[in-house]
Amino acid sequence: MEAISKRSRIGEIRLERRMLKRYDLLILKRNVCNGCSLCIEICPKNAIIIKPAVANEGSLVRLPTLDIDEGKCILCGICAIICPLNALKTWVNNEKIAMFTQNEAFPYLIKKISIDKNLCGPDCEIKCEESCPRDAIKTIVERQNGQVKRISDIQVDEDLCIYCRACEYACPIGSITIKRPFEGFVKIDSDKCPERCHVCVDVCPSDAIKILKEGGIEVDKKLCVACKSCQTVCPERAISVSIEQVSHTPVKSSTWITLLQRFASSKVAMKEMATKSTAKRSSRIQTLQPTT
Repeated sequence: MEAISKRSRIGEIRLERRMLKRYDLLILKRNVCNGCSLCIEICPKNAIIIKPAVANEGSLVRLPTLDIDEGKCILCGICAIICPLNALKTWVNNEKIAMFTQNEAFPYLIKKISIDKNLCGPDCEIKCEESCPRDAIKTIVERQNGQVKRISDIQVDEDLCIYCRACEYACPIGSITIKRPFEGFVKIDSDKCPERCHVCVDVCPSDAIKILKEGGIEVDKKLCVACKSCQTVCPERAISVSIEQVSHTPVKSSTWITLLQRFASSKVAMKEMATKSTAKRSSRIQTLQPTT
């Protein structure tokens, strides 16, 4: 097996491994990453390093910056599967897949956006495109005298979409349905929040955190993608984020349970173990039943 080589350029890190019949590639897009640190929590080899964010007078000046230690990385691709902002990508032999999912040791996360374009009309005022915090939605419209006459298509850039549900809630006709991979809970200890600090607001990729007029901050759970970026940048550790639910495809390997305990709550891991135990018992009972 050949060693992993690393190339860095502005806004991007590439790790490659070339073998006789296999080519592995991992790309970190630093210009997309907000340093949420989920990848750090789940990395089985502790190969991802983070340089802390920089703030000045309560405002975020620089996002946390990630680096990857090629001496530790095994190009398993788990970080790319879990990344909520699609800042990490992995390929095996030019197929966009992670080694762990290829070996069925790790599931695919379920994330989906469905749009019933037959319902879309000019009366919606293109709220989906206007509400998207990532500019992931583009509406193709026909105009007449400067006014929208017809919406001919709605395109979603899945590399930019973070499934925050902002467009779903903004759509006045209910034509959008989103399934996001993580559901979580954000707890804020307001007593610890420094005065005039809003780094959590600056880093939030879904605009789920707002500054209240009377002071303090508030999290809109409907928009939160549980990425933990606010927890990562908070200078006083006043924010804690717990992932309470992970939607994913079936997986048999116990490796998944171990990794769940690293990045999600123990409640999620225990629930997963209980589900697997029930499935095993059900399968055993069916096997023991006599055939007629």
